[in-house]
Amino acid sequence: MTPPTSPPPPRPHRRAVRQLLLGLVPLLVVGLVLLVALALRLGDVRAPLAADTATATATVTAVGTAPDGRGLDVSFTDADGTPRTGVVELERALDVPVGAELAVRYDPDDPADATRVHTDGDAASAAVSDVVFGLLAVTVVLLAATALTAARLLGRPRLRSRPALRLTATHVVVRRGLLVRSWLEVDTSAGLRWLPVHWAPELDRLVPGARIEVRGDPARDRLVLPVVEGAEVWPSGRVRDREPRGELRQAAVDPAATEVGLARQARADGVLPFLAPVLGLLWSYVDGSGPLGFLAATALSAAVLFWLPQLLGSDPRASSHQA
Repeated sequence: MTPPTSPPPPRPHRRAVRQLLLGLVPLLVVGLVLLVALALRLGDVRAPLAADTATATATVTAVGTAPDGRGLDVSFTDADGTPRTGVVELERALDVPVGAELAVRYDPDDPADATRVHTDGDAASAAVSDVVFGLLAVTVVLLAATALTAARLLGRPRLRSRPALRLTATHVVVRRGLLVRSWLEVDTSAGLRWLPVHWAPELDRLVPGARIEVRGDPARDRLVLPVVEGAEVWPSGRVRDREPRGELRQAAVDPAATEVGLARQARADGVLPFLAPVLGLLWSYVDGSGPLGFLAATALSAAVLFWLPQLLGSDPRASSHQA
């Protein structure tokens, strides 16, 4: 008697891998460029403070002077007993009483009658803090995006080892705002379940109500791996026990469906990054970072807005499904 043979392993979902990398790589490029630019900027804004090797207690002699009414004229005596005068430039105009005393730092090599003076919280210190915050923010975004993408790339193949079930499934398309994504509606022992997925041509060839192989149990597991026509279909999210929000309709069946390049998906998802200037403008207004802050925030927001949809699945043939 011939022993039973194990079914062949499903074909890997390489398109899903390429799509996840399509979203991550531009974000990494933009992020690294911003990190380099911010690092160079940090060196520039720290240069005036790096020359401050001496400290003193200064007295405010005038308020609201240049530049733009943000200056404080101060006078103090250095360690050698030499009287000095200078201006502390604040980030914004403040009502500081004349005669108030400030702990200041200065460059002893500066002229006594025009000493560059700095104090905690002044414009120079704020500029350094803003750049350091920018470096941290960009780093956090890059680390988070890389970690989430890596979790998908490494975690989805592990679903192959789960027990296989044969269940009835239908390919549906959900439109929510600008996003159109493929889902599988699966009939389980506990009722209907919905699973967002990365598109594959096998989905468009799937007849409604056809039986497919599912690695894992959608009635109990948060993540399962559908196998359609011997090919993996990577989930882009967890199993839902409620119908997804948005406009849901059954996808058109195309028995001759073949692979569709990622360019069409990129064009569809490329609409979202056009919202980036709005976020950049909001950031520059709240942060007060001006044109450079606007450009940096817009570039990073655009990259994030293109990366995020790649985690949410795909449907490059959405236009035909919506006909």
